[in-house]
Order: sequence, then C-alpha cells, then structure tokens
Amino acid sequence: MKSRPAKPHIESVKGGLKNTLLLAGTVGLCLLLAEVVFRQFIDDGQLYELEMWKYARDVKVRDLRPDVGHRHRPNREAQLMGVKVRTNALGFRGPQIGETATTGVVRIAFVGDSITLGWGVAEQETFAHQVIDMLVRQGRKVEGFNLGIGNYNTPQELALFLETGARLRPDIIVLSYFINDAEPMPDYPVQNWLNMNSAAWIVLSYRFDSLLRRFGELPDWKKYYRDLYQADAQGWKETQEAIKQFSSAARELGTALIVFNIPELRELKPYPFADVTDKIRAVVEGEDVTFVDLLPAVEALDPSSLWVTVPDPHPNGRANAAFGRQIAKEILPLVDRVCSKKVRVC
Repeated sequence: MKSRPAKPHIESVKGGLKNTLLLAGTVGLCLLLAEVVFRQFIDDGQLYELEMWKYARDVKVRDLRPDVGHRHRPNREAQLMGVKVRTNALGFRGPQIGETATTGVVRIAFVGDSITLGWGVAEQETFAHQVIDMLVRQGRKVEGFNLGIGNYNTPQELALFLETGARLRPDIIVLSYFINDAEPMPDYPVQNWLNMNSAAWIVLSYRFDSLLRRFGELPDWKKYYRDLYQADAQGWKETQEAIKQFSSAARELGTALIVFNIPELRELKPYPFADVTDKIRAVVEGEDVTFVDLLPAVEALDPSSLWVTVPDPHPNGRANAAFGRQIAKEILPLVDRVCSKKVRVC
C-alpha cells in the first residue's frame, strides 16, 4: 500500500515557520523603534534611571571581592545628569592626588556613597570640594580626596578606604552616613543583553518596579528604610561592625574620624527617621567618635528645593552648600588640632 504524500504537512510547517519569522521580525522592529524613541526623544540627560545606567556601564566596574562588589574605573570621564564626572588614577572623583600630602598641608578623606560622590552636581559643587575651598579661604592649608561611590554601603566604604584611602595617609576622615548605608551587600546578577544595551528596557523595568512599590507588594520608601534597622537585620549588624572597624583603623593611623549623618531629603520637618538617627548616633558615639547630624543645616528649607530633580532626591548644589558649611565649621577645630599636634604650619 502506498503512503500518502507529505506535501500538505510540509506546507503547514512552512506556513508556521513563515508566521513565526514574521512575528519575530515585527517584535524586533517594534523593539528597535522603541529604542530609537527612548534614546532620541526620552533621554534628555536628566532621567534618573538612565543616568544611573550610564554611570554603572561607563564609570563603574565589577569587583569580585565580596566586601567590595564594584568600584570606579580609573581615569574615566562621563556626562551624567548634565554634569561631567571624572575619576583619577585611583578611581576617585576629582583630580589626581599624590601618595603623600605636601609638608604643612592637612589631608582630608571624604568617604561615602553617591551623596559624597556628588551625584547630579558638578565637581566644584560637591560638599567635599566646597569644604576644602571654605577652609582654604579661611587661611588653612588643606587638601582632600573624594572616596564616594554610588550604591556603596558602610562595609564597602570601609573596604575601599582600607585598601586605597588609608595608604594616602589622611589626617582627618569625614565619613558621611546616609540611611540606606545599612543595606546588605548588593546582589550582582549576571547581566543580560537588554540590561547592558537597551535604554528602553531600563526605563520600562524601572517604572514597573516603581508601580509595584506604589500599588503592589514591594514596601514603600519609608517602610523600606525603617526595616533596614530592625535588630535582626543583617545589613545593620554588618554596618555596626564596619563603624567599629572604621574607628579602629583611624586610631591605628593616628587619624581623626568624624561621622556626619546626611538626612533623607524627601521630608524634613517633622523628620520621619529621628529614631533611626538616634540608633546610628549611639553606635558612633559608643566608639568615642564624634557624630554630627546635618538635618539642622537644611530642615527649615523646602525639601524639593534641595533635590537634583523632582523625582531624584539626591542633594543638589544648594543642599551640598548647606552641608558643606556645617561640615567645614565642625572640622575646623580638627584641622587646627592636627596642625598644633604635628607642629606644622597650616
């Protein structure tokens, strides 16, 4: 008995393949058009999620050591949030710096996260730069370097300081603390092609996450921050230990350490995290280290006037100036003490 010809089946397979290719081509074309639209019309250089993506892609580099996670690439330059961000040979934001300070000059290390880095503000507007400028204008011989790196927590700040900052022998360490510094070590998932190359994907996934936080099961920002400071929170435990190690490192180096608490700028009066500030203060002062809350420097101001952009509450130039004035005032006696102790002309 003869078998039936397979032609109808072959034609069916060809038709299915043709439809699949057509669908794939249509989806690909739509994605390509979406990418063009986002890059040409949506990306205005001020979109937080896109600028952070560029920062991670162009300035940061993965560091496989578990206590570091990521760092800045050396000698990089990028335009982020409308301002130039440059790193020196050590990966610090700012100009090159020598291994040792010039004789008679007090060296100050500014340690922290994206706020210390100066996210969204020009280099000369960062409080690190402004503090040095203010002290110089008051007749002090000082210089500084900026160890701020975005998305760092306190243990990461400690690891970077011990590896790189300590060998530069600062006379004063200004450790800036922000409420999210008690986050556990970040996850570093394997990056897929879309995460590395698609601006449209970055924006859409960020907005979806924001919707979940607003209407879904993800916690809102106040609950998220408060949960970081539960007694059994691993990140908070690690942060307390890192603060203790900062204190020990400063003593071993013969360096003055002072911790400044940066307030969350979305709400200032009344401030919703006064109890969290008290917890941080207790840990810092328990190490016999000076703790200064910078909330009074800005609490009388309209919060939105202090943000880089309306959806991005990183401190803008006005906020950095207010913080800088208070920091300079607080560390001026330390600068004079260093000069007196070392019998140097500062």
